[in-house]
Amino acid sequence: MTYQKSFFIALWIFFTSTLLWAGDVETQSTVAIMFGAFISGVLLTFTPCVLPMVPIVSSIIAGQGEDVTKTKAVLLAVAYVLGTAVTYALMGALAGATGAQLQSYFQNVWAIGAMTLVFVLMALSMFGLFTIQLPSFIQSKLNAESQGMKGGSFIPVFLLGMVSALILGACVSPVLISFLSVAISTSDATLGALTMFSLAIGMGVPLVLLGLGAGYLVPKAGMWMDKVKYLFGTLLLGVAIWIFSNLDLINPLFLWGMYAVGIAIYLGGTQRLSFKATGWQTLQKVVATVILIWGTLLIIGAGYGETDIYKPLPKSSVMVIKGSSNADATQEFPFENIANITAYEIKRRQAMDEGKVLLIYFYTDTCPVCKHLKDTTFKDRRVQEKLKKSYVAVSVNMSDGTDKKISALKKKFQVFGPPGFVFLDSEGDLMEDEKFYGYQEPGEFYDTLDLIAE
Repeated sequence: MTYQKSFFIALWIFFTSTLLWAGDVETQSTVAIMFGAFISGVLLTFTPCVLPMVPIVSSIIAGQGEDVTKTKAVLLAVAYVLGTAVTYALMGALAGATGAQLQSYFQNVWAIGAMTLVFVLMALSMFGLFTIQLPSFIQSKLNAESQGMKGGSFIPVFLLGMVSALILGACVSPVLISFLSVAISTSDATLGALTMFSLAIGMGVPLVLLGLGAGYLVPKAGMWMDKVKYLFGTLLLGVAIWIFSNLDLINPLFLWGMYAVGIAIYLGGTQRLSFKATGWQTLQKVVATVILIWGTLLIIGAGYGETDIYKPLPKSSVMVIKGSSNADATQEFPFENIANITAYEIKRRQAMDEGKVLLIYFYTDTCPVCKHLKDTTFKDRRVQEKLKKSYVAVSVNMSDGTDKKISALKKKFQVFGPPGFVFLDSEGDLMEDEKFYGYQEPGEFYDTLDLIAE
């Protein structure tokens, strides 16, 4: 029996035996929850939860070079997916047992910085600067055991999948919370593990299919293989920038601008086009020129302090045609920060005295969805006016996972991750059915506020 088969069988025994622990009476409902989680995972394919993993898996497969086969490509993809599934299972078990979220402990500058470095090194490896591999004596032993997986790559890929799941999923989604809340409400660690494992397997389906296709499509040798590896290396750098941007240490427009300019130069955006150029070469030159211009605009926008990749230039430097007042935006952040139970009680009393609804917004500094809310929804003039008129709006920054006062606020309202919205009516009572997580566009968020305030 090969090493891979032994590993898969061990995982399956663990998975099925855990299912039995759920009890005969509850097995049917447990299976239904698992199936629902799996389907939801498949539906989450084209979301930020999965898309960053596509270039990672692709680069892992392409990095095998001419040794890649269909079987090996699929096994590599499965190894990565199982790594993410194990992490998600641990998240579910922790949530079910304690109501906490494992990811929150890894959303810090050290963990995100280390993961960024890993992806940068993987990208440089794709460009041929060096080869990432285990020490020779370990390679020999693993190669002898795994037979088909040269260099013992199965274990590193599995571990990479585990770590990636902790870093890439910085913000919880409404779908994720809907399943986690089942385990948390029942205080069932086993149910949480099974649910999250199923969700991760569903999310991994497209990655396994990608591995299956790569076994056919990835060339076995030649210059074309090098270009494929360069492409995946470029995508990995994009993932590294996306992760690192969450720390707000460097203006993301500058990073994306340098990234775009580098791609443009490689594609020949700064080179003269030959008179004998083919149609494809001309098209490549046009694309490179457009990318070069866009990258330059991003860098200029970074110099002005802008952060919106779609609108890199400040309004003062371009002609703006004003539309509806509903689309007008301001720079004001419409929430007052609170950091403990005492501050919350003060704001709760204020909302009751004024006959308003108390809105508590939970967020972190490294949550991409929170940043998107701040740059779009919270800047909408209608939203801000509604908050001032009908709400006492406060925010809680959960970035510091060691802050006991913040943890007390999270525990009080059973908030599992950012971005989360909690409402208390004008009588000071919690509106449990109105609590929600995730992103809402300005119009949708305004409608939500309008309905709750009625």
